[in-house]
Amino acid sequence: MKKILVSVLVAGLIAAPAMAASMTLSFAADGGETQEWTLNDDGIATSGDVSVPYTWDETGGVLCATTADGELCATIAETSDSPAVGDSSTYTTNTGQAGTVTITAMAQ
Repeated sequence: MKKILVSVLVAGLIAAPAMAASMTLSFAADGGETQEWTLNDDGIATSGDVSVPYTWDETGGVLCATTADGELCATIAETSDSPAVGDSSTYTTNTGQAGTVTITAMAQ
């Protein structure tokens, strides 16, 4: 569950301030695992039957979620005020994970 939630955290970072009604992202961790998450403009991210709230610190480029395991945060290398399908960036987390996240779909 911790790896899944870390992906959710990163997802919000690439979405930043100009998020659409929903945005689907593919996360490719450096270790080879890939996950897909949909972020909604109500602050909830979903993957399958898992839903978690998240917060975004635009100034620091940090996205965090509080879970049963504690607070998980991720920092993204590059964010965009106008995210688009195909955009990607690297990320690192407070748990030592890293990888690349790519926007695969957006809906208004």
